[in-house]
Order: sequence, then C-alpha cells, then structure tokens
Amino acid sequence: MDFTLTSCGKINWGLWLLGKRKDRYHEIFTPIQKISLCDLIRIKPSWKLRVETTADIPQEENLVYKGLKLFEEITGLKPLFEVFIEKKIPIGGGLGGGSSNLATVLNFVNNYFGNPLNREELLNLLASVSSDAPSFLCNGVAIATGRGEKIECLNLPRFRGIEVTLFVPNGISSPTGKIYSKTHPSMFNPKEKVDLLREKIKKLSPEEFFQIAENPLGGIFLDLHPTVKEDIDFLQKVCYKKFIVSGSGSSFYTVGSLKGDCLKALDKLKGSYKIISLVTL
Repeated sequence: MDFTLTSCGKINWGLWLLGKRKDRYHEIFTPIQKISLCDLIRIKPSWKLRVETTADIPQEENLVYKGLKLFEEITGLKPLFEVFIEKKIPIGGGLGGGSSNLATVLNFVNNYFGNPLNREELLNLLASVSSDAPSFLCNGVAIATGRGEKIECLNLPRFRGIEVTLFVPNGISSPTGKIYSKTHPSMFNPKEKVDLLREKIKKLSPEEFFQIAENPLGGIFLDLHPTVKEDIDFLQKVCYKKFIVSGSGSSFYTVGSLKGDCLKALDKLKGSYKIISLVTL
C-alpha cells in the first residue's frame, strides 16, 4: 500500500540569540510556524530502504535517510520503505524543508510500527539529526529554545490562516553554520527579554508580534548578500511594510498581501525571486 504525506515548511516569527554555549552551538529563542508551502512524500513498504527526491539529494546526505537509519539503530526495527519526496520547498531558503521531511516521515514510520518510541524519544531522535525538526511535530506555534531542539507547542488559533508573502532569492542558499559563525556577543539578549517575548506572543496578534520581531542572523545574511538587502529596503519604502529574513536566510517575508504600488513594484523583482503568497497553518 502506498501512502502520501504532506510535509510543510515554516517561517520564524523572529529569532533572538542568548549566547554561545560550550558545545559551540548558540542558545536561541524563536517562535516557529508551519506554512502552506509543502513537499509531497510518497512512501510504501519495500524489500529495502530507499530515499529519493526530485532535488537529486544523495541518499546518504538526506536527513530522512539518516533519521531512518538511526530509528533502526535505536529500535532494532528495519524501516524498509521506498520514500520519494517531491520537493516544493526551496532548499537552503531557511524554510526547514529537510527538517520537515525528517519529522513527517519519522512520525509516520513510528506510528506504522505501533509507536516503539514515545513522544520524548521521537523528539530526541529528530533533534539528534536536525535541531529544528522537533518543531514540525507541533500544531500551531512552536517556541524553540536551546539550540532549537527544545520545543513548547502553543495553541494560538489567531496565528493560523495569516496571509504571508514570501520571497525566495534565485540561486542563493544560506548555509546555517556559516551564518552562525559570524555572530557577535553584541547580538546576544538577556534571558529576561526572551521571557517577556514568550508572554507577549501569547497575548499579541500575529501582526503586532511581527512588528517587534528581530533576527540578527538575517542581518548577517543581508551583509553577505547586499543586493538582497537593497531589494528589502526598496520594498519597505514602496510598500510601507516590514520585511524580515526567516531563520538564517535566504528567504524573507512580510505579513499580509501586497497591493497597489507595492504590487506593481514586484515587476522589478520577479526575475530575481520566487514570490509566493501563502498562509500560516
């Protein structure tokens, strides 16, 4: 029997750094929300494990393959499936496509085998492969802390169905490690600030929270890609709207649809970006 799974990307409602840890990872605070830009995954039992994608990612480098091999190591169960991933989420855009694929497939496989891993064990497995993968098991807003692997799922219905306009630069990917390597202590925030943000997201509307959102990783990405920065500055002047980089880039977005002169201004950018209208999930 074949199964079809939907694996959706994400945006970050800002990202705040708290400091650098002894293990060289950074302590972060970031609210994560799934969006209606999704990969399709077809999976069926087979006589051997095989993971393929339309993006020609080598099997051994695919997060799904790595996760399934770790599942076998931990549980002793052989996940013999053919997995084919039809990629719609741009790779290297900071939209979490690979992590979403990992979480979606591993959650399915764990259920298929009768849940040999409890939720905490499954989250730990996902986090050991990709820091932001656990957030994709949340419905609603996932507050990610630690290096991104610790999650608190918030049921905030007002954050669902929000219009978002997403810009994905053509030919530009943003390696997360490179972006984090350029952080500076001046970018770090006190714990008291993120504690306040945790309370604010529970009370504010998505539009209000978006207005106070920050992302120093986005600033680093824009310093490395000044043409993207120029385009964001142009859009902010023409549209009278805020635009923010999601995660470590390369994608950036604004809340709401674009109208009037702002919509006309997109003609200047259409050759350089994929421009996608979607909603939060």
